[in-house]
Amino acid sequence: MNDGSVARAAQTSPRPRRAWLSLLLGASVSALALWFIARTVNLNETLAALASAQLGWFALAFLVQMLAALCSLKRWQLLLAPYATRFLALAQIYLIAHVLNTLLPAKLGTVARVLLAAEWEKLNTGFVLGSVAIEKALDTLVMLILLAALAPFVPLDAWLRDSIVLSVFLALGAAFVLLFFRQIREPLLDLGARMEARVMGNRVQLVTGFVRGVFESVLILTRRREAVSILFWTVVVWVAGVLVNQLLFVALNLHVPWSAAWLVMVLLQIGTRVPALPASLGVFHSIVFYALTLYGVDANTALAYAILLHLIVFILPAFIGAACALPVSARLVELLTNGGRAK
Repeated sequence: MNDGSVARAAQTSPRPRRAWLSLLLGASVSALALWFIARTVNLNETLAALASAQLGWFALAFLVQMLAALCSLKRWQLLLAPYATRFLALAQIYLIAHVLNTLLPAKLGTVARVLLAAEWEKLNTGFVLGSVAIEKALDTLVMLILLAALAPFVPLDAWLRDSIVLSVFLALGAAFVLLFFRQIREPLLDLGARMEARVMGNRVQLVTGFVRGVFESVLILTRRREAVSILFWTVVVWVAGVLVNQLLFVALNLHVPWSAAWLVMVLLQIGTRVPALPASLGVFHSIVFYALTLYGVDANTALAYAILLHLIVFILPAFIGAACALPVSARLVELLTNGGRAK
């Protein structure tokens, strides 16, 4: 083996090792979550609860879930303004990202979503990454607001109640920074450009261009009209998601307080961010299971509900995403392998 081969091996070997460690950690978390459920349910009774579900309400819940995905796409398209983007292309990218997140560890679907959107729509990669990050930040903000609003009506554990106050303060701090973002943007970029020029000399300043794209994506939230539209679609996405939960309650003939559908939505936003097997297997089910048992729902019925919701949120949309991914599978592998660099 020559020196070049050794160097390349040294550069590439940590990547699969990190991937295996991430997968091992995720598998451990998922196994623990599944064990937590398995020790409290009866499989036959769970299957009976699944068999009793009304298919019509289940189908309606899936249609609403796909409507929520379309609303999320509309929000993403607004976040990519002022650049013109194709809604159908973004929809294909969104579904491809979903199937990758469902089948693969480490949220590789998000990476593919950023790289494909940058390539297909001829956008700055940092700008696209910023738009996706803003999506996550907005959902986190809504999650914190709802968690604080639900606290008086839900029998939450003490540790969860205590975390609400800190989380709200962090969100307020981020909002405060955003108010002054226009004033600090250019000084930060100038500082970054000078530092990169000192390191890279006269070569193209790739990092500064990437960061400039990220900063540009945040600017849309400082424009009132666009910010209102984005917030509107964020609310619609959440309401549609809660409606999915409520329709599944009807499908299983479950009578729970109004807050149950909201709590399931909020806790899933929190819990599915921890490392787990692909499709949040086990973790997703244990979160829903935990939320419903707070309301006194039978353990077997709670698991049946979690299985049906997992089908709607992850599995069925993944089939659509797989169909979208087939025509571009070769290019997709190349992008994920080379980090967006063309051959």
